[in-house]
Formats: sequence, structure tokens, C-alpha cells
Amino acid sequence: MRRLRALLATGVLVALVALALSSCGGGASGAGSSGGGEHHQQAKARPLPEGKKPLPPGDEYHTEAFKPSFSFHVVGKGWRTPSSDLQETPDRLILEQGKEVKGFSNQLVFRIVHEVYDARSHKWVDVNSSEELLSWFQHHPYLKAGKPQPVTVGGAKGVEFDYAVAKDSPEPDPKSWRYSDGLTGNVDTGSYNRGIILDLDVKGEPVSITIGCATSEFDEFLPKAKKVLDTVKWEGA
Repeated sequence: MRRLRALLATGVLVALVALALSSCGGGASGAGSSGGGEHHQQAKARPLPEGKKPLPPGDEYHTEAFKPSFSFHVVGKGWRTPSSDLQETPDRLILEQGKEVKGFSNQLVFRIVHEVYDARSHKWVDVNSSEELLSWFQHHPYLKAGKPQPVTVGGAKGVEFDYAVAKDSPEPDPKSWRYSDGLTGNVDTGSYNRGIILDLDVKGEPVSITIGCATSEFDEFLPKAKKVLDTVKWEGA
């Protein structure tokens, strides 16, 4: 009788242990699946918001109109999308950061360059390669451009250099490029810029990036912009 009771007690104990292990295993599996899915949703890149909106640190975004497509993470505080008239297009994407200083916003600009303004002939001319765009910068009569240095952005190789309006320029804000929606750009006196030209031609039109702001803000803004560029991933790369 004692032996029977001992066996029954052992059997109940084994059953209870098995039930507990089963419950723990099922709970962990369920929580892991749910937690993983939730994390995946949080980490998923999203389109940029329309209008002038803040971009929270840590969020990941992807381009919709701009080609070639890419994604990036927001690193640091104060990043935002620009005003409605400067929203993303197939050949332009602008991010702003911090407060305006002396009328300048801190800007990180991605662009596909179709045309540049030839200051000598006073005409818009087509740009058909990265080499042509670099030559335009290096030989522009009203710009002072530094020596190109190798750079990589999202695995795409290219060159980078600093540029600004020359002190003896007869034009205060020389015309630069023209976008497909008709918007034209200038290099403004009082600004300082880091130009990047990548070997990512789109139908013969080069991809370029500008880190630009008021001259007094450049040293502080440059590392903030480069941290964002370090997260860039080009589609298919």
C-alpha cells in the first residue's frame, strides 16, 4: 500500500513537472513570436512624412519618389522634413536639422543632377556623368572648391570636397542646378558646403549629396550629417 501511494505520488509529481515545462515552453514561444513581430514592425522603414515634420531619433525612413531608392536612420536630435515646396521629388530629397542661423538652415540634400548653370555662357547645360559634374565644381569661376578626396556612402564610392562662393565673385549667389520640377538652386554667399559626388549615375545623370549650412555652423553640423550618411543603404546594394 505504501509502495502504491509512493508510485502515485511520483506519477503526480512527474505530471506536474511536465505540465509546468509545457506551459513555460509554450509561453516563451508565444512571447518570442509576438515580441519578434512587434520589434520587426517598429524597426521597419517608413516613408517620410509630408510637410514640415520632426523626425524622431532612431526612426528609419525610405525614399518613395527619389531614385535610386535608399533608406536611412535618424541619428541625433533636431532633424525634420522641409517645407511643402521642398518635399521629396524623383531628383531631390532634403533633410533639415536644428535652428536657422543667419537665414540658413542646416541641410543634408540628396539630388540627381540633370543640368547646371554655365556661368561663362550664361546657359543651362546638361550633365552626363559624375566626371562632368566634378569638373563643373572645380572650374566654376565664382566658386572656390577644395581638392576631391575619396569617400564611400552606403557602399557607393565617390569623392568629397568643400566649396563656397569665392570672395571675389561678382555674383553673390551663383546659380547652380535645376530640378525636374523647375526649382533652381544657388550656392549662397555666407554658406559653406561639403559636396559628395557618387558613382551612382541614373541614366547618365550623377547622384550628388550636399551638406550645407551657415559658415559659422559647419564644423558643428558636419559630423551630425555624416552620422546620418553612415546609415544610408541604397536599394539593391
